[in-house]
Amino acid sequence: MNKPFVTLSLTALLSATPAYAAFNLGSATDAASKLDSSTLSSLATGLAGKVNTQSGSPLVSALTDSLDVSSAQATAGSGSLLAYASSALSSTQSSELTSLVPGMDKLTSSLPGLSNTSTDMSGVSTIFNQLGMDSAMVSQFAPTILKYLSGQGASSELITSLTSLWQQ
Repeated sequence: MNKPFVTLSLTALLSATPAYAAFNLGSATDAASKLDSSTLSSLATGLAGKVNTQSGSPLVSALTDSLDVSSAQATAGSGSLLAYASSALSSTQSSELTSLVPGMDKLTSSLPGLSNTSTDMSGVSTIFNQLGMDSAMVSQFAPTILKYLSGQGASSELITSLTSLWQQ
């Protein structure tokens, strides 16, 4: 077997393996408790560097102006909340949400695999942790995003659904 083929095969295998399994951390729920703070800090630094930052987004600007977060954190944090909402809302509400957030597709795809990870609030919290933010920051992001959406003319039904969906 040639060396490039073996390298490529191993890379594909490792990239398909969840981190908690690759490093023998048990289940996904046990993984976070076994990572020390320096590991989380280095993950956050590495993850933030992979974010396709949307600093021109009005929503990202609203988040960075009102919260003590970087553009990368605001982009991927809002992207994870919006990706979760998009998958959990009815098609009518999801369409309304998409129409109210310019460049929503760029936010929800700002980080490779973001949409796949943000399938519930646990996944959203994981993204926040990996970005170097406490998962409690979700409770600060949500009202800011809801205020932004209200200003864009969001229906009361959408605001109610999102409020319920984003509660931890």
